[in-house]
Amino acid sequence: MILRAAIVFLLVINLGVGAWWMGGGNGTRRPAASATPAGVPGLRLVDEAAPAAPPAAAGAPASASASASATAAAPAPVVAPAAPVEQCLRFGPFADDAARDAARTALAVAGVEAQPRQTPARPARGWKVHVPAFATREEANAMGEKIKAAGIADWYVMNAGGDANSIALGRYASEDAARRRESELTSKGIPAQAEPLGDTAAQAWLEARLPAAADRAALAAIAPAKAVECAPRR
Repeated sequence: MILRAAIVFLLVINLGVGAWWMGGGNGTRRPAASATPAGVPGLRLVDEAAPAAPPAAAGAPASASASASATAAAPAPVVAPAAPVEQCLRFGPFADDAARDAARTALAVAGVEAQPRQTPARPARGWKVHVPAFATREEANAMGEKIKAAGIADWYVMNAGGDANSIALGRYASEDAARRRESELTSKGIPAQAEPLGDTAAQAWLEARLPAAADRAALAAIAPAKAVECAPRR
């Protein structure tokens, strides 16, 4: 009798536990989500999955618009103008200081500030005896034949440079030797001349740094000039 009652008791307990398990145990029901205003993210529990991200296509127009705005707002690069190239001229040489000063005044009127320069005299490094240049090569050769007929073998017709078509008759270390040779040749009817080599007198110049608007043609009418390297500014 007691055994039967125990079996029945256990059977009732098992049925109750089964019914409790099938009903969800002691889990609590989650309340229904309440409506939230538009634009406000809703609350979610820790174990809930995060909401899916919006499609990329939906955000593309906004991104492109922002990129276009940023590009339009970017300032254009500023290109620095190229520095003007400086030009410097040397005017002269002038016959004397008075001629140089007159040219300096004319340059100042033209808007060019020129500085005076002076090159010292250089002494002769020797002497030469020659017949000055003829107008043509034929005339020079004809004079050479005359010199040869006079019994003088030391002569040469120059071919190029500033001495072209002149006749060289020798170089000498001293003026006295050159003058003796000159006298000997002139006594035979040859128009020889003795001249120092490398002998230059002191020369006066003007140097100027040209302004950007300088008229080179107008400046050339004031005095002959040639381009020189500009000295560093101080």
